[in-house]
Amino acid sequence: MTESEHPEETTGSGHVAVVVPLFPRLPGLRQSLASLGTQTRPPDLVILLDDGKTPDVEKLRAEIPHLASEILQTGMETVPSAINAAVSYLANFEFITFLQAGDQYTPERIEHCLAALRTPLETKQAAMVISGIEATDSRGNLLTAEDSRVQHLARLWAPASSGVTAAEWLGIGNIAATASNVFTRREALAEEPLPEIAGYFPYLSTVSAAVQGTLAILPHHLLRHNPVAQDHQASLRTTPELLRAQMHLLAALRDKLATSPETRHNLAAFHRASWNNLSGLREDLFQQAVLRAASAARPEDIHDAVSGILRSHAAQSLPAHQSAMMEGADPLDFAAYIAALARTREQLDAAETENRRLHAIANAAQGSGWVRFGAWLGERSARRMMEMEADDETSPTSNDAGSP
Repeated sequence: MTESEHPEETTGSGHVAVVVPLFPRLPGLRQSLASLGTQTRPPDLVILLDDGKTPDVEKLRAEIPHLASEILQTGMETVPSAINAAVSYLANFEFITFLQAGDQYTPERIEHCLAALRTPLETKQAAMVISGIEATDSRGNLLTAEDSRVQHLARLWAPASSGVTAAEWLGIGNIAATASNVFTRREALAEEPLPEIAGYFPYLSTVSAAVQGTLAILPHHLLRHNPVAQDHQASLRTTPELLRAQMHLLAALRDKLATSPETRHNLAAFHRASWNNLSGLREDLFQQAVLRAASAARPEDIHDAVSGILRSHAAQSLPAHQSAMMEGADPLDFAAYIAALARTREQLDAAETENRRLHAIANAAQGSGWVRFGAWLGERSARRMMEMEADDETSPTSNDAGSP
């Protein structure tokens, strides 16, 4: 890595650096940089992360003339490894955020994200924050509600009103969507460097924070993002990457899973929700990978793992619904469900019996002479009645006969 001078020590605690990867090359970079100049709380430094192949990279600094900026050139070939280098370089900064070409910050983004990271969560300090997203086209114009990409984002954010936890929500889908949505404390990335395999690092990082209880989610639309259209083949290509990321996360959380009931609970909730994931995460393949890894483990390792779980508080108590049922309650209302099912079955049986009875009557009527005779009488009577009504309409009335 070729570095310019390290950031001044005066940047200190509380300062924000925006890392802008210049590779892979994507359209809309100048619009993205321009959005940094509109911030109500400007960044303290903008790092243009270059792989040494960006032409006229110095001219990009002219897009943000009023902001401090540096070009950080790295020989790293992948974005995750280059970001790890940038995190190390920005050792004097407390907060790091990212901005990819084609994405744009709304004017209040940095201000609101900083406020969220400085507001304690229920049990601990937030380490990372993501926000709501507005979908745009390649020119930065908002997409209409009919666009499939907008509808997909709406599906991802729909659980917001249902009270799900952050871990469950990310199990449902990748609500972060882009690296530009990651606003984090630098130490969080320094403690968990991104692996080379994790090209899909925004999802990996946000899931890691969620299961550890340090992710804050802002519902406000603080980011404009140009999402790619849903592509079946592209989803298949990301499957190996996402699967490796899940396995890496499991290994990275090894120590905390052994000591933190909260982390174990949140990770289990994430995986339960992931069975219906909307973003290409394959929980079925992850379970197969875990089973293969477990089958290759030594018997003593399996014994230790099971023993450790059995010592946990969760293993010492029955699930709430099972405990309630043993006490005579029925929290899931199985009895009412069974009674309703029985009533439905009785009604169906009665309807089938009546249908069979009517069908038998109809079959018998087709071969009955009395029924045919009755039909003939009915038809003859009806014809006679219509003839009598016609005679009445054409005959003189009694008043006409008595008139002078």
